[in-house]
Amino acid sequence: MTAFEDQAIYPSAELFLIKQFMKREGFHPRQWLLGTGLKEEHILNPETLVSLRQFDIIYHNIFRITNRPDVALALGSSLNLSRWGVLSVAMICSQTLGSALETGNRFRSIVRSRFKLTPHFRKDVTEIVIERQEGMSFPLSSSFSHELLIASMQTMIRSLVKERNVFAEIQLNYAPPPHYQDYEKFFDCPYSFNREKSMLVIPNELMHRPLPTGNPITEQQAIAVCKLEAERVAQVQKGDLTWMLRSEISKQEGPLPSLDDIADRLHVTPRTLRRKLQEAGTSYRRICHEHQLQLALHYLADPKLKSSAVAHKCGFKDAASFREAFKRWTDMTPQEHRKRSRATHVTLPIGSLLPRSAAA
Repeated sequence: MTAFEDQAIYPSAELFLIKQFMKREGFHPRQWLLGTGLKEEHILNPETLVSLRQFDIIYHNIFRITNRPDVALALGSSLNLSRWGVLSVAMICSQTLGSALETGNRFRSIVRSRFKLTPHFRKDVTEIVIERQEGMSFPLSSSFSHELLIASMQTMIRSLVKERNVFAEIQLNYAPPPHYQDYEKFFDCPYSFNREKSMLVIPNELMHRPLPTGNPITEQQAIAVCKLEAERVAQVQKGDLTWMLRSEISKQEGPLPSLDDIADRLHVTPRTLRRKLQEAGTSYRRICHEHQLQLALHYLADPKLKSSAVAHKCGFKDAASFREAFKRWTDMTPQEHRKRSRATHVTLPIGSLLPRSAAA
């Protein structure tokens, strides 16, 4: 695997669904999280991000400990639309099933899809060709990945259109697996193996039917967030160390790690990291100060938190050093900022203000 595949950049919503599935199978999270570095408490933490490698280890663990040949079909059938976070919202609020699937495929990079889905429109049906994305490998086998994808897509489409029979036909480009007879338990349509291409066939009547949850306003709001997420993932894929560094720093609360520690996490030398930051017109110190200010603005909006507590959360040793830095960045003390915010009924959100000087 590449260093990119080790980057924890993907939403963790799927972990909750996996936990529910594996609980029904009789297994504890520590068994299927083994070797990932993740713990049970990470499952319910909305800030948790997961890497491709960690998801692959989880799938390997599930396949090993369940000893079920059909486990990808069963797991996929239990993965509802909520597994995709904000992308799920965009799809649920789409006008038709066709537009929902187009949105899902458009932003597949933010949900670590290993497949490219290409629709071909015929007179009565839409043929969705399934192909492995170039440069992406399967965690276990082609059949395992296909089963997980198709079973989960069936579950998600059923929830969107509120119908059980959603596929007219399933074509698969691999030989029948030993458990091929189990396919009949999961799919209510004809399916075949050893085809030239893998393909899902969906009636156009279903593709064009308005979704009961369609909402164009919420859809556009969700798509705007998806665009930002797609940009973030694209920057990491290209090896943009500035983006990757900001992502690592954003996970911190309290004392900040050293540049050497961050360089180690990003699989680069400290010298390379300093050079890349200089080329980007910034520095490790500036990025840390930007992060600290964003945290400060966020926590100062809570009147219950004392300045000393805010200082600690932002990584300062005491309230005095925090006050000095905040004054240098904003020309206001933390107390003055709170008074002005209350007077104008304004709460500055994270990301609204940056330090004025890189040397601050």
